[in-house]
Amino acid sequence: MFGGVSAEHEVSIITGLQVLEHIDTTIYKPFVVYIDKSGNSFWLENCKRRSNFYSSRRRTISFGKDKSGAFIKVDGIGNKKIYPYAAYLAFHGGSGEGGQIQGLLESIGLPFTSSGQESSVITMNKELTRRAAKNANISIAPGMSLFGAEIQKDAATATARIIDTLSLPVIIKPVHLGSSIGLNIARTDVELQKFLLEAAFIDGEILVEKYLSLSAEYNCAVRAINGSIETSVIERPVSKDEILSFADKYQRGAKKSGDGMASLSRELPAKIDEALRRDIESMAKRIFVACGCKGMVRVDFMLTTDNTLYLTEVNPIPGSMAFYLWEASGISFKQQISDLIEQAIRDEAQMKSMHLDYKTDIVEKFIAQERTADQ
Repeated sequence: MFGGVSAEHEVSIITGLQVLEHIDTTIYKPFVVYIDKSGNSFWLENCKRRSNFYSSRRRTISFGKDKSGAFIKVDGIGNKKIYPYAAYLAFHGGSGEGGQIQGLLESIGLPFTSSGQESSVITMNKELTRRAAKNANISIAPGMSLFGAEIQKDAATATARIIDTLSLPVIIKPVHLGSSIGLNIARTDVELQKFLLEAAFIDGEILVEKYLSLSAEYNCAVRAINGSIETSVIERPVSKDEILSFADKYQRGAKKSGDGMASLSRELPAKIDEALRRDIESMAKRIFVACGCKGMVRVDFMLTTDNTLYLTEVNPIPGSMAFYLWEASGISFKQQISDLIEQAIRDEAQMKSMHLDYKTDIVEKFIAQERTADQ
């Protein structure tokens, strides 16, 4: 499943097609679900590789559940129903990564490869992630959040409050967007007010953090497989801009291959000492647990010039599924996909095992009250 109502729609398509081309078809039969920018869901009939994306026939689908389990119904083909083994989610941003799709799949009991609805909401909200990190004693940059409506109503007052609390310079980040969309550095009160207003029109909540002198950025993927939390090799992204931008991540790349996050210029593995490696791995695992994550995520960090390591954000469904980090760790992309699918089955089984069927007679008594009154 990929696409969705998101500013990162196109990036999600790339990730989804990458997964499609690497899934082990000796084990699994892919049923490709594409959600367009308006939220309409389609089966891409006969889509087997990236070159089929535009030419594949799009058939409208709907989701449901019956006594046989969770199903996808294909419109226009009688009562044809597909009962998926699991859903592999390749969404970025918006409803696909932020919890809505996860909630739908949880409601019909269809196993899926990402974190659950609650965790997805937390990790796709930079402010909630910061709160989880703080509770887990993980370092975060000084910051504060404001609602977009507050900024639009009185941008001057919002600007003054930020300067009084944090002082300049600061970084402005839309709370719910990824891929560095809407990120800006403000060094003057005029820039701050301008960037706040811009951000307030693309997201309902805005995070403002103190701009810290940066030494390097590091990324580490984390996954939970068979009860064990594993970390990948650590990378150091190479940015041509002052902060890692959308262009760095998806438009430049070392070879301009167009392969999403996999084409980002990077040092892999990062040339760091053992102490820093242990710190990054430890913090990555701790935030994974603190946010209640499942499946696989990518955790981003920054190291300041005073040698302090801060959490930047958690990506619940990372670009290109961070497959290059796990390949550097010795796990093929094909195996990574299979591992997440099978873990999704185990996660769903565990969730079902915790179901509590609490039986009472309160409904019968409630209805009986009406009968007694009628008599």
